[in-house]
Amino acid sequence: MKKTMYAAFVFAALGLTACKGESSEGEGEMTDAKETVKEEKEMPTTFNVVAEESKLGWKGSWIAPTGENGEMEEQKHHTGTVQITDGSVTKDGDDISGNFTIDMTTIENSDLDGEQKAGLEMHLKGQREDDKGSFFNVDEYATVEVALNSIKDGMADITINVLGTDIEETVPVETEMDGDKMMLNGKFSVDFADLDFKMFSPNPEKPEEGHIDSNIEFNLKATLSK
Repeated sequence: MKKTMYAAFVFAALGLTACKGESSEGEGEMTDAKETVKEEKEMPTTFNVVAEESKLGWKGSWIAPTGENGEMEEQKHHTGTVQITDGSVTKDGDDISGNFTIDMTTIENSDLDGEQKAGLEMHLKGQREDDKGSFFNVDEYATVEVALNSIKDGMADITINVLGTDIEETVPVETEMDGDKMMLNGKFSVDFADLDFKMFSPNPEKPEEGHIDSNIEFNLKATLSK
């Protein structure tokens, strides 16, 4: 009888040990699977600019002291586009950063025609003799580089290098995912007063005539793909 009970006890003990080993092994496999899934989710993904689907709309205004108490008000404006030709964005979890190249030689006006349109475009590019120091000098600075430092809560922290000068801004940008594509959209203004364009300052002899507003409005529509 004692031998029978002892044998049963040993058998039961061996069974428990085996079950425990199988359970531990299964838990290890599950843990490894979870870690693999986690690693896959955290892998950074890079999206490259689709140039033909990306552009930057702009609006520049002429302002004069015609408002109440001499406040500056818009008198007229011009609109147009400039092309985003290159760039990429890396998405690492909730962190988004990247860079863009804007080709300033592609500045185009959209509200004028014929010679007026061509004249304004040359004026903005700084390619007329009397325009030196007025606007963008595309012969020397053909591109503007934009660093996207981060996007948080719908606000993008950017650094714009234009004419060799860095301009720091925080602007609203919406991020939308569609399969393998990322869309960046935003309407905002950037103050280019640091560029010290002479057209941003009033004529000291006729200040009442006004000047060009250093705050340029933009409409960003960029598409990027894996």
